[in-house]
Amino acid sequence: REDVDKEIDHHKNDQLQKQKEGKGHWKGELSSNSEANVKADRAETDSSPDGIKKLQEETTKFAKSQHKGEA
Repeated sequence: REDVDKEIDHHKNDQLQKQKEGKGHWKGELSSNSEANVKADRAETDSSPDGIKKLQEETTKFAKSQHKGEA
């Protein structure tokens, strides 16, 4: 759980810094499941090969982090 908290804090701080610089953008790491679903329904996702690869990597990372929490 501590690793998840650190990761969330990292993404929050990154998002705040980018907003201050005028470079803010939506971060799926901080979104709720509902927000992510709406974004996907609106086809606001990156479906390029690189985008799909990134999504697969994030999914794998998330699944591993959840599995570690159960151990």
